[in-house]
Amino acid sequence: MKKILNYFINFFFPKVCSCCKQNLPINYNGNICDNCLDKLPKNDGLKCSVCDVQIDSQKHCYDCSRNKNYFDLIKAPYKYEKSVKILIHNFKYSNRFFLAKDFSDMMVNVILQNNWDKQTDIVIPVPLFITRRFLRGYNQAGLIAEEISKKINIKCNNKILIRKFYTKAQFLLNRKARQENLQQSFYVNKKYIDKIKNKNILLVDDIVTTCATVNSCAKVLKQAGAKKIFVISIARTGF
Repeated sequence: MKKILNYFINFFFPKVCSCCKQNLPINYNGNICDNCLDKLPKNDGLKCSVCDVQIDSQKHCYDCSRNKNYFDLIKAPYKYEKSVKILIHNFKYSNRFFLAKDFSDMMVNVILQNNWDKQTDIVIPVPLFITRRFLRGYNQAGLIAEEISKKINIKCNNKILIRKFYTKAQFLLNRKARQENLQQSFYVNKKYIDKIKNKNILLVDDIVTTCATVNSCAKVLKQAGAKKIFVISIARTGF
């Protein structure tokens, strides 16, 4: 009965690829076709061993060599360009919340490759300020974190990390302004401090640019007693 119902739903309302807009096969497990998935710009090649940004040489990028990182490692399966950029924009601003499943599949592959599933105690998303979350209707990082949690069988808690202020959108700011914009923007809910003491945390975000956001989150988590902070995002920018 379920197969028949799915057939009629797909016949009258066919599911299309979120990239190329071509119809997807009935019961296709995802929202991006295999052809488009293969063409997404992978974040491979020579990268900083800490923050995963593309570099020309040496082991660490300039920022990681010069600045203090509170996170331990960052990984991202894709570069923030071309089709990935469009997909993430639609996911965040056009109610394509169903893409959380596709993004989480990509990210889980990276998590498993690095054995983070065996080292992580809890999954935490980068939070949105309450008014921004209300206006958008969802926290995109939270949706992805929930999907990752189910796939690696590690609990997700979206109440531990809180954003205090309504900050300007990071993509509108330069590097220095991003850091100033995020000063003291996050705190750890005291009710859950025991949940993170001496624990390894998988911090989930959609994009990592200058690392200012995830570093600010990692700072308060470590000040509250967290042991290690692994950061996973969909995409990494090239600077």
